[in-house]
Amino acid sequence: MQTLYGIWVDHAHAFIVKTNKLADMEIDEMHSAVAPHHHGGLHGDERLSMSDQRSHDENRKHQMKAFAKELIKRVEHGDEFVIFGPGTAKHELKHEVEKNKAAAAKLKGVETTDKMSEAQLKEYVKDYFKLPRD
Repeated sequence: MQTLYGIWVDHAHAFIVKTNKLADMEIDEMHSAVAPHHHGGLHGDERLSMSDQRSHDENRKHQMKAFAKELIKRVEHGDEFVIFGPGTAKHELKHEVEKNKAAAAKLKGVETTDKMSEAQLKEYVKDYFKLPRD
């Protein structure tokens, strides 16, 4: 039986929806260690120096890379998967997937969506993979 995954991702966490052609579904949540983005070099009431901002951005990049690798490990044994979510995290995850030839062959799409409830996550994955309705 084919195993299909949907990954809804932002920088704070991801929801991994696992399913099969019978539409049996499981959802797991993974929290990330990605530091919040400091917009415009500000952190609280302080201004960050350029080197502090660069250091923060570099740390954030490494944290996202580690988070993406963990997500890939969770789905790489499946047959197909789709990445979706708001913002740029989905594209950063796709970039890491493309470095893994086996996983890249299983990636079927990257889609933009808003935040979703658990029920909406399930419905989205069912619709994407054209699975039977309950």
